[in-house]
Amino acid sequence: MMVAHLFLIFLLTSGCISIDTDLRVRDEAVKPMLTGEDCVGIYFGIGTGSVRMTEAMKTHHNVQEERQTTSGLEKVTVRGGLLIRRIHSVVLKDNAAFGFGKRCLEVTGEP
Repeated sequence: MMVAHLFLIFLLTSGCISIDTDLRVRDEAVKPMLTGEDCVGIYFGIGTGSVRMTEAMKTHHNVQEERQTTSGLEKVTVRGGLLIRRIHSVVLKDNAAFGFGKRCLEVTGEP
């Protein structure tokens, strides 16, 4: 019974968060073509690891670029094996509700 009360108090006192923090000034000379992230879980309000910028630069999604062709401007999707080498922005994202969530480091830039 006591454990149930403690668990209920924990759930009622823990809130929801969604925080994005820019860790460096955005470099407008670099196009935001690739987006990668490295995440760790949060369980019962406790983080379970470390996020690493090198890992975030290896994984990516939302890859699209515009190329000028003879027929006009065309959007081309680039897939797989690209590493972010030039950094546009670095953002730390925290999302949690009732003691559970994740913390992610998001890196955006060019190959």
